[in-house]
Amino acid sequence: MGGFDSIDGRNSSSTKGKVVLSKGAVVAYVIVTIIIIVTVGLLAGLLPKRGEIDCPPVDKPVETTASSGVIVSTGADQTSPSGPTGPWADVRLPKNLVPLHYVVDLQPDLEPVSTDYYVFNGTSSVDFTVKNATSYIIIHSNKLNYSVVIVKEIETGMEQSSSFSIYEPNQFLVVEMNAELVVGKNYTLSTVFMGELADDLGGLYRSSYTNAANESIVIATTQMQPTDARKAFPCFDEPAMKATFDIKLWHKDPYFALSNMPNITTEVIDGDWKRTTFNTTPIMSTYLLAFVVCDFDSVENATSKVQARIYGRPEQIANGNGDYARDITPVILEHFETFFKVAYPLPKTDQIAVPDFAAGAMENWGLVIYRETALLYDSMINSASNKQRVAVVVAHELAHQWFGNLISPAWWDELWLNEGFASYVEYIGTNAVEPTWRMNDQFVVSDLHSAMNVDGLTSSRPIVAENVETPSDINALFDTISYSKGACIIRMINHFVGDDAFKLGLMNYLNEFEYGTVTHKELFQYWGNAVATTPGVENPPVGFSNAMNTWILQMGYPVVNMKRESTTSTNVKLTQERFLLDPNAKLDEPTSPYSYVWDVPFWYLSEDETSKTLLWLNDADVTLTVPAGKYFIGNYEAFGYYRVNYDDKNWQLITIKLKNDFEAIDVRSRAQLIDDAFQLARAKRLDYTIPLGLTEFLRSDFDYLPWESALDAIAYLVRMLGRSKAYGPLSTYMLDLVGPLYNNLTWIDGGSHLEQYQRINAIGTACGYGHPGCVQNATDKFNEWRTTGSNSITPNLRTTVYCNAIANGGSEEWDFAWEKYRNESNSQEKAKLEYSLACTRTPWIIRRFLDYVLDDTYVRKQDASSIFQDLCYNEYARDMTWDFIRQEWDFIYNVYGTGFFSFSGIINSCTSHFSTDFELQQLLDFKDTNGDKLGSGVASVEQAIESTNTNIQWRKDNEEVIFMWLSDEVSSL
Repeated sequence: MGGFDSIDGRNSSSTKGKVVLSKGAVVAYVIVTIIIIVTVGLLAGLLPKRGEIDCPPVDKPVETTASSGVIVSTGADQTSPSGPTGPWADVRLPKNLVPLHYVVDLQPDLEPVSTDYYVFNGTSSVDFTVKNATSYIIIHSNKLNYSVVIVKEIETGMEQSSSFSIYEPNQFLVVEMNAELVVGKNYTLSTVFMGELADDLGGLYRSSYTNAANESIVIATTQMQPTDARKAFPCFDEPAMKATFDIKLWHKDPYFALSNMPNITTEVIDGDWKRTTFNTTPIMSTYLLAFVVCDFDSVENATSKVQARIYGRPEQIANGNGDYARDITPVILEHFETFFKVAYPLPKTDQIAVPDFAAGAMENWGLVIYRETALLYDSMINSASNKQRVAVVVAHELAHQWFGNLISPAWWDELWLNEGFASYVEYIGTNAVEPTWRMNDQFVVSDLHSAMNVDGLTSSRPIVAENVETPSDINALFDTISYSKGACIIRMINHFVGDDAFKLGLMNYLNEFEYGTVTHKELFQYWGNAVATTPGVENPPVGFSNAMNTWILQMGYPVVNMKRESTTSTNVKLTQERFLLDPNAKLDEPTSPYSYVWDVPFWYLSEDETSKTLLWLNDADVTLTVPAGKYFIGNYEAFGYYRVNYDDKNWQLITIKLKNDFEAIDVRSRAQLIDDAFQLARAKRLDYTIPLGLTEFLRSDFDYLPWESALDAIAYLVRMLGRSKAYGPLSTYMLDLVGPLYNNLTWIDGGSHLEQYQRINAIGTACGYGHPGCVQNATDKFNEWRTTGSNSITPNLRTTVYCNAIANGGSEEWDFAWEKYRNESNSQEKAKLEYSLACTRTPWIIRRFLDYVLDDTYVRKQDASSIFQDLCYNEYARDMTWDFIRQEWDFIYNVYGTGFFSFSGIINSCTSHFSTDFELQQLLDFKDTNGDKLGSGVASVEQAIESTNTNIQWRKDNEEVIFMWLSDEVSSL
């Protein structure tokens, strides 16, 4: 009954076998009943001519059932499936029916029926063909309430006798036929229904904003992926069940409607109501549909071959905040067309920024929907990182127009074919419009390192996921493995096959399977064929598919040991074994079809060589010859998805080279050497003195990549040792290490894109470890803003300044920022303030902020997750935040669980510092108490438990070693 229930989850109650409704819910039921009875006649008349419904009069009373909410009977008996014993019991759709075409007509009412309660009315028809004889039509439906359900045979137009019911556990509308559907014949299922236009960020939902006249404006928008199209209309809601769609949307002036295709007509239907009809879509998956009813403005790129419009709130568009996205969209789109040699198939590519959106963006074909922070950019107040985010997300979503939209995965277990590709190709697209940003270098610290950190746990998973069935299973796949690891494997493939074979394989793959569905098997076949016909490159010795299956069908990755036979030997032996962060974990568990052996494209370079060498490493050891007394580096330039460990002598030679001539080693390798060394030490494969000593070259190397890598690695030490005796010498060492960088870059903004990023690192690190001059400067700049009312802080440094001023201030500073946050209309600036509010160190302010987070009159639902995560990374707020989240978990799950809420992000951030037995027990208790209320966070809880066990042992093994090294180092400063 959640579709009609608007009560506060914290004030509702339930007892075993009984639902207790609030007074508000009862009133809602009465209102809904009246609305359904009044509108049934109207809605039946709106059904499309294809499969037209002959709507019988309502001659039975309203029925209420536990499985389907409010149902208005149509004359046929309405019953509930008799338990999990029929074809509806399988969470996957039966393969008996194949959808062909939908006509969907929706009327979102943007005026409330009662306080905070909105509805939409709809009609839908779907033509389908019968593949296997069946007596059931089983189609997805969630939180929709039906007044009419009719089946007709298309050829004869004859209505087929049937009854219908809702099987809520699997979100099915079940239509039982009195006579079996005939194989080869086509039928139409037509429905009239109503749903709640909730603010839950899923399906067809409502969003709102305050306009320049201080009026609250409500709009309707959608988020269908992965399993919420069924919340908007009944549909075969699986990615392989593709069809074409005719969409019709109702609206009133000054509102207008957008969908995937250009509109054909807008006609006055009834009083103030207008209806816009759109062109028929190409064959596509349900999750790619998009509907928006709004009063936004737009800007258009007049030079684009494809209509390219950017929509946003009128104030945002008037301010020019859509101009950057408008300018880069056609450049990226045309670059992709050239790169893939496959044309963009639609006549338009609208992109719209909505006020409330759970994900960063969604690649709906022809109508991409974004959070405002991912599409809008104001050069006067937004930072370089804000600009990069817009470019990267736009490139990511446009890449999906081919990978995910033109071709789609046969099932969600192959989600990486969508997200892995988009996460890699986004770098190519962004580089096309911003070639000075060094996007290909940034990949190493942005995606490669994050993927390897997650994939070094035994609770990781293969890229091609296993046991994916329920919506929660599917939501859990939108993770680092699908996105970042998927991108890493594709990047590695691109490097060893070369650009020509890489592009040729993709072109043939896209052309062969356009508008269809695929698995990794087809992709690997076409790449393998392309390599075989491209001069100068070769497939792996075991064949392309066989080699690449070792990377996607088993979790994890290898560490390649590259060690001399003796300190004076010229022979270097290569071996591989599985890398795990937990030194006590069993390397062969859980079982793998490839026994944790990979076909490794291994690149290496010896000192004084100018080009790296590629060889293939599998289960057989390999011996190389290298010059005596010279260093060698494996995975040179960091294109491989593996770590490399060396003998101590080689680590020493590398460390010396970095201190004396760091530029002799490629910058990507410098970043990778730091990450490898720290993670190998964390796994007890290396003494911590080696990675700590390796960082000393950073006093001379001011490049962004190695610093970003080092700061990320040292952040783990801070999480583990932040409350130990080692933190004192650690902070002293870091202040000394960052000193030259801080003095070199100063507070004067400017320089290249990555120099601007590096200035943020320098000032953030100096202030974060308590540099007096840095903290004072940040506080002074913030107070100047408070006293003068004029914010002259450079956009690149605002987050750092705000955060440090609030961290070192009190309630006056926090309240000032809170007031600015509440009234800020620019989403990027609002995000900076939001992050900074979480920097406070004052307990009562932290608690007040936590209460605000769960009140959507203060904080938008889309932002709650990020605030929780920011607070959990605050040393002073993390304990209180974790306690609060555990206490309020039922409310959090009930309110946010139906949307695309990041449970995994909350769990990861709030437990990342856990390193005691007490914290482990808290985590285990949390799992036991909330095992059925974790949603997409199930895997994250398992990862958190594993990480906590590893962290406990890590502190026992390493805390004293690190303390002694740091103490010795700082004693000589």
